Amino acid sequence: MVAGNINSRNPNSQSLFENTFLRTLSIALLMSIFLVDMGLGLFNLFSTKSSPLPSAFMLMIFAVMFIGGMVFYERQGLNTLSSLLAGAFAGFGFSFVFVTLVGGVQFILGGGISRLGWEQVISAVAACMIAGIIMIKALYNKLENRFY
Repeated sequence: MVAGNINSRNPNSQSLFENTFLRTLSIALLMSIFLVDMGLGLFNLFSTKSSPLPSAFMLMIFAVMFIGGMVFYERQGLNTLSSLLAGAFAGFGFSFVFVTLVGGVQFILGGGISRLGWEQVISAVAACMIAGIIMIKALYNKLENRFY
């Protein structure tokens, strides 16, 4: 038996993300954590009736994403009006996601999970894992049939 160096690789071993099960499970878990965090952020927004971020910061996020979305869609061949509308939609969507994510983190750090209970949060993560995989597979099949 010859001792290998630290850079030698077993040709029979798989990388962690070459394993289809682990890759799919990790994607589903990350998606579910984001979805549950956004849900907790919405719960925080409705329960406190205040934004977790200052309005100037939210406006800056919207402006940057609006401009980025507008330029992206203009490069994709949309006319000016359509790219403006698509940029506004992208800016609003990203701002909403960011605000709910921050609100969810504030809710968790403020002890909100103990108010809700761990069982509800774990059940929500499991349900979001299932929903996330269904969304990924549906999107994958739709894109697979579109791009040859």
